Formats: sequence, C-alpha cells, structure tokens
Amino acid sequence: MLRVLLLDDSEKKIADVKKVLLDVCGLQDQEIDIAKSVSSGRRSVAKEYYDIVLLDLVLPMYDGENPIEDGGLSFIRQISSAGETVKMPTQIIGLTEKEDAYEKEKKEFEELLFSVITCKQKDTSWISQLAQVVNFANRSKNSILKSLTIRTKYDVGIVCALPEEYKQLIAAFGGEEKWSKITVEEDVPFIFRETILTTANNNDVRIVSTMAGRPGVIPTSVVTTLLYSMFHVDTVFMTGFSAGFPSKNLKLGDILIASSIEDYASGKLVDAGGSIKLLKEMHQIETSTSLSLKMQEMIEDDVTQSIMMSKLKKSNLVVEERDSYQLHMSATCCGPFVVTSTEAVDELKKTDRKLEGLDMEGFGLYLTSKILTGNKQKGAMWIKGVGDFANPEKSDGYHKTCSFGSATILYRFIKEMM
Repeated sequence: MLRVLLLDDSEKKIADVKKVLLDVCGLQDQEIDIAKSVSSGRRSVAKEYYDIVLLDLVLPMYDGENPIEDGGLSFIRQISSAGETVKMPTQIIGLTEKEDAYEKEKKEFEELLFSVITCKQKDTSWISQLAQVVNFANRSKNSILKSLTIRTKYDVGIVCALPEEYKQLIAAFGGEEKWSKITVEEDVPFIFRETILTTANNNDVRIVSTMAGRPGVIPTSVVTTLLYSMFHVDTVFMTGFSAGFPSKNLKLGDILIASSIEDYASGKLVDAGGSIKLLKEMHQIETSTSLSLKMQEMIEDDVTQSIMMSKLKKSNLVVEERDSYQLHMSATCCGPFVVTSTEAVDELKKTDRKLEGLDMEGFGLYLTSKILTGNKQKGAMWIKGVGDFANPEKSDGYHKTCSFGSATILYRFIKEMM
C-alpha cells in the first residue's frame, strides 16, 4: 500500500489532485492523508511514514492563516533538520500553480533534491506527470518489498517443544556448526536458527528452526504462527518424543508420523450424578495429502529405517537392542495433560481404535497450519518417537533416542522428498 500526504490549503486543488490519485493512479482513499499548513504537515510526518508528500510551495504556517511564498520551503527545511522526531518521506514533489514561487528559491529546492510539477489551470500535462511519479513510486516500493520478502523467505520451519528435543534436532541436522542464529528486529522471546540443506535433486532448502520452551498447544501455536508470518515458510514440521498407545505393533523407540491429530479435551463439562463428565466434541485435523503420500513412500523404503538405526548407533542412542525401530504413520491425539493412566488411555482408544500416539502439542501445530496456509499441498507434519506408553511406569530413558530418531527421519524426508 502506498502512503501519500497531500499538503495544500486550496480545497479545489486538493479535490483535483485527489481525483487524479484515485481515478488515474488507482490509489485507495485510505492511502491519502490531507494537511493544510506547515504545522499540520509536520505533525503528519511525525506520526506516519509517507512514500510521497505532494507539497504546495505557497503554504500557511498554521491552519487558517494566510499562505506565504516560502511556506513549502519552510516545511522542507523543518523536516530536514528535525532528525528522529519525524519520519522522512521517500519523495517530496512540489505541485504549484505559481512558477515564480519556484523560480525565486530554485537553487535551494535543487540542493534539497526537491522536484516540482507545475499545475496550470488550462494545461493537463501535470496529470500525466503526477501519474508517472506515483506509478514509479509504487513499482519501486513493490520491488523493495519483494526483495525483502525473498531475503526472509524460508522453505521449511521446524519447531520443538522442549530443550532436549531441540538439542537432538540440531545434532541430527549436522550439529551446531551447521546452524547460525537469525537476528530478528521484532521483539519476540524466541531464538531462531537457520541452515541450508541441499536435496538429492540438488535444490537448496532454507530451513528455520526454533523451540517453544514449554509443552502445550498454545506455545506451539505461537511459534508456528511466527514461522509462517515472519519467515514465510511453506511447511512446518515438529519433532521430539511423545507417548504411544500399547499394541502388539508399537514399541518404545518407534517413530510415529501423525496422519491426523485430534483434540481429545474439547467438549462440554457437565454434572453427571454428582461427578463431572466431559461430553467430547471430536475435532480432527489431517496432515496434507501431498506430505502424507511422500512420507508413506519414504517409510516403506527399508533404507530409511536402516539409515536411522545406523545414525542412532553411531550417536550411541540405541536404548534397546533391536533390529530396527519401526516407523508408523497413524492417527494421534493431543490434550493439555501429561497422561500416566492406563484407564485414561483405554478411554481415549474407545473414541478411535486407530489412535497410536498422544502428546500435548500436535493439535496446535496442525490447527495453526490449517488456518494460516489454506493450501493442502503445504501444511504441517508431526514426527515424534514413542518415549513411553502413558502409564505409571513412565521414564525418560527414550527421550534422546526419540528426539534424535524423529529428527533423523525429518532430515531424510527433506533431503530425499522435497
């Protein structure tokens, strides 16, 4: 959006110039501000950044006073010497009907790099001149914004909830030396790091990562939103450890990829015979079809498992001697509690017999992605290792293994499938 300040005390001229800006240059009414004196013009530039100031050379010093010949020049002098108290406009263009006012102070105008368009009553050439100025300013601004967007554009965002998960992510992607911190101007309490991964197709994938610092849907939603809004990522992934639901197929150390995530804690609390009962309202979100199909193809390749196991052994992170920790793409659920109850797990399984995983963050990831992307070819994907079975025997023995293993799977996915 272009911002224009029209600084003039003539109602007729204001109306004529504004009509050109709206009808010929295609600006919107909210992009144009009006000031009618040097004083009010200075107040405007103290509050707003303007791409263009269109300035009458003959202006009153204050609203309601008579104009003076060097009023426009006085405005330029004031804002040029005002330092940080004003926001200097990108361009200042004089629009005057009185050529003699310009000729009188021409030398100083030129020294200030100030250009003038003469608006004679019976000559319409000023309209095309003004349109050229505005169109050029618009193209220049769009070009600058595009350049800035490209510089801050990343392909992939990765988020972890906890420090131990994030540490293993960094390790799985080559270690500290492969990552560099990103300096951001925005006042946010998170640390962002970046790296570049060259894929099997010789494409460079720009990656930004961060850590929420605590478990939960809300912290995950916040950092996911920042990855999309500040770094313009296409896809956000989450790695780490989670709980698994006991079954003959699922063991500690296995990796889960969430084909869908449901919020098990949404619904309505009601009184039920002296106790409180949650009437659940199941809300399930699926990962994108494109990501799901690519991941399914990759995990069906035996090489994927062997690479993961090799890296886990090399990092001395194999907790239990097995031929291979298995990879599963399945439905998971998410809620605000740490679950250590076999009974609670059994209740959750009743809502969906296909559920295999449980954590406190995933639904925030998938919901935020769904809201902000609206593009099924992009989106988000949750990849976590099974660190426990949400029962009283919970332990931390698999946390490093699960965090590193899930990050290793993500590394291969980006390298081979993106």
